[in-house]
Amino acid sequence: MKALIKNGLVIDPVNSVKEKRDVLIENGLVKSVSKSIKEEANYVIDAKGMIVSPGFVDLHANFCDPGATDREDLKSGSLSAAKGGFTHVVLGVDNKPAPSESNVIDYIVKYANIMPINIYASSAITADRAGMELADINFLYSHGAFAFYDGLRAIEDKNLLIKAMKIIKDKNKVISLFSGVVDEKCTKGVIDGAIAKKLKIKNPTPVDAEAEDLKENLELAKLCGIRLDLAYVTSSKSLELVENAKNEKQDVFAEVPALNLILNEKALSTSGTLAKVVPALRTENERVELCNALKKGVIDIISSNHVPVEAEDKDVKFKDAVSGAIGLETVLGICGMKLVNDGYLGWKEVIEKISVNPAKLYSLDSDGVGSITEGKKANITIFAPDEKWKFEEETIVSKSHNSPLIGAELMGKVKYTICNGRLVYRAVELKKDEDTQE
Repeated sequence: MKALIKNGLVIDPVNSVKEKRDVLIENGLVKSVSKSIKEEANYVIDAKGMIVSPGFVDLHANFCDPGATDREDLKSGSLSAAKGGFTHVVLGVDNKPAPSESNVIDYIVKYANIMPINIYASSAITADRAGMELADINFLYSHGAFAFYDGLRAIEDKNLLIKAMKIIKDKNKVISLFSGVVDEKCTKGVIDGAIAKKLKIKNPTPVDAEAEDLKENLELAKLCGIRLDLAYVTSSKSLELVENAKNEKQDVFAEVPALNLILNEKALSTSGTLAKVVPALRTENERVELCNALKKGVIDIISSNHVPVEAEDKDVKFKDAVSGAIGLETVLGICGMKLVNDGYLGWKEVIEKISVNPAKLYSLDSDGVGSITEGKKANITIFAPDEKWKFEEETIVSKSHNSPLIGAELMGKVKYTICNGRLVYRAVELKKDEDTQE
């Protein structure tokens, strides 16, 4: 099977390419990237006016499978990711039972092989993600756990965390940590401040909870000498801590959810529980600081923070609503509208944040992920950079529709997603109309 991409602007930061080139794909691999390719192909994509990018890579998207497949499953999550331009997804740990049991990891590894995109299983760090005792990390790793993360829950017992860091470092792997409040009495999804007072929220999340916990996590990771992924960084004080750690050459990557780049806490007044997310939306000043931190390189990665929630779990009183929003299908559009359109980043830098850097974090770049490299697997996203579009509910592929962005105008729309040489999503008809997904 041959596919030919013609007339597109190839932006490949890893190979220092930013010019009009053709891309030939054969038997799942990138065969050639050059200025003019005239070989016959089974189908041709005319990418005129579009950007040809390495496939996007997401971290911690929740597919809720096994355990909560009314919200999402491996197939629906994969299709949602493909529509958003993602060819690789490291899964979150929002499963029941939690992926601290080998049968959960076995299930994900087994069915990952038949999904349209590349998905990787994450192991919980603590048993049942309860923070009381360690999961059997060595055993779960032997069953195929690719990443280690306790989800959107901070680990309070730092002695336990040190033990986990030492085990994970011995595997030459990354530890991903959420930094925040542990007190279950706190109302998650809203920060203490003017909006919390306006909405009469009791026990909102303290303003500095993230930074205080993040500081400890940085110190422990430095002590243990392990690569740390901070999922996520959203406060001004946290940004200062991360910048200082980077200046001291600590091996740390910082993530920000795309939603926190486009909305501030005022969305809680207009969108209600749909805007109740963790990490919570903050002030407009802090939203702008996050955009500037991406520009400065303090934040490395933009993630979807994809958390599907059923409508009945949102259509309740604020304090009882489940936190989370879907995000895989809007990451690119948010980046275009709020980063490129507002002058913080160019598309090359956006591609670094949603493809190159997350691939580098997990050492996927050694297999060519995050680049369009001859001889490597063809994982490519083609998008219209200037196209403005509305995020409409009827077009959502995810099983869940919980998003405060429904009806919002975004910029930058995915037209084709190619994973391992197969066309797994298309919004535009091919020049030779063949069903490429058989």
